[in-house]
Amino acid sequence: LSPPFGPAAFYLKGVAPPGISLKDIFVSLLPFIAIQLVVLFGLLFFPDLAMWLV
Repeated sequence: LSPPFGPAAFYLKGVAPPGISLKDIFVSLLPFIAIQLVVLFGLLFFPDLAMWLV
């Protein structure tokens, strides 16, 4: 998946307020990962979608 979430999450933890835990950061990344997986499987099962907008 792109961008790499692990290093970006740790960088964000370094600049986040003390009340925000690393767990909160990773949980907030889950919707973005889910959207990427939906698009990936959509392109896998319907490859014509890749050329639809071109």
